[in-house]
Amino acid sequence: MEDNAFAAFSFSAPAPPTSWNRTEKTVKVCALAPGSNLRLRLIQVEVDAGVKQSGRLSPLGINRDRSVSQTDKRRKLTAKVERFDAAATVGRLPCLVKTEPKLEIEDSDQAISGNIVKVESSSKAVKARQSRSKADNSTKECAPENWEQIVQGIRSMRMGKDAPVDLFGTHQLFDIEADKGTQQFQALVAAMISSQTRDAVTGAAMQRLRAMPGGLNVAHIASDDVEIDALAEILKPVGFYRQKAKFMKSIAQSLAAPPHNGAVPNSLEELMKLPGVGPKVALLVLWVAFGMGEEGLIVDTNVRRVCSRLGWVPADATPELTRRTLESWMPRSMWADTSFLFVGFGQQVCKPLAPKCEGCKVSQLCPSAFKQSPKRQTRKPK
Repeated sequence: MEDNAFAAFSFSAPAPPTSWNRTEKTVKVCALAPGSNLRLRLIQVEVDAGVKQSGRLSPLGINRDRSVSQTDKRRKLTAKVERFDAAATVGRLPCLVKTEPKLEIEDSDQAISGNIVKVESSSKAVKARQSRSKADNSTKECAPENWEQIVQGIRSMRMGKDAPVDLFGTHQLFDIEADKGTQQFQALVAAMISSQTRDAVTGAAMQRLRAMPGGLNVAHIASDDVEIDALAEILKPVGFYRQKAKFMKSIAQSLAAPPHNGAVPNSLEELMKLPGVGPKVALLVLWVAFGMGEEGLIVDTNVRRVCSRLGWVPADATPELTRRTLESWMPRSMWADTSFLFVGFGQQVCKPLAPKCEGCKVSQLCPSAFKQSPKRQTRKPK
């Protein structure tokens, strides 16, 4: 036997007790050689009719891939514990000592993935389902301590209104002399191309689009006169400019056809049906183009970062989770104003690298103040 640690698989043994019958087949035995310090190994054996007559144990292969019916979602599992008693011996041979069942899990849920079966108790399964349900629904959260003081402090730091979002935000990029429908379309385009792009770059791209012969309007962009490649060249170097050029063309064509007939929809649901329009872009359009700032709180990467550092949301929170969390306790009337304040604050003070905590008026209320790594210094070539 390997390492000489175990007795032979087949050995003579006294006849098992008469209480064992053919229906009770599986037991676990571990025969450890005297003086061995190696780890115990479990050998699954089958006790059949031949044991009673010959007193011999025959080895079986251990089947680790046991299928469980997926339709049997709730079943009673009883684990019988078999232990090896080294003290109970007959002569020089080890004996099997049966113990009473110790573990019983009733009314359990089984999460089956491939050949792995995960068993949860009923109470834990119910709690897990309730937790997932709460995560899916925007449940009411407790407002963070001093949140109003923090918002007021950020507002005081944003009095200058000189952040990039103040100068090149979507609300600044449509033609104020154009008709209302054209302004709404231009706001939609500006919001869509601003994703993953600096505000200054978005502003420059919007100037080039508005300067096109024929102008930046639904009818012109939807026409055959404007090709996607031409739009891409105008958008460059906007982030993902090729994909956004396709979105622009598709959006214009969708709006030019019924039921929109050239008009930008003024509902979150209809806006999100357009190509390249997600919750953030749709909410931004509703606020800028229609004055509907209470439809939802706009969260970009700056807002998410600021809220995370303040401890209002987890560090790995997504923009959507951040939005739902803030909306659950912040008054609706403050949503649009807070988004605008926090975007500029994130651009000027609470930067991704080397935030300016020393000049921040709310640093004493921020759990992350003065804890961010300093900006990396680039090595100058010798």
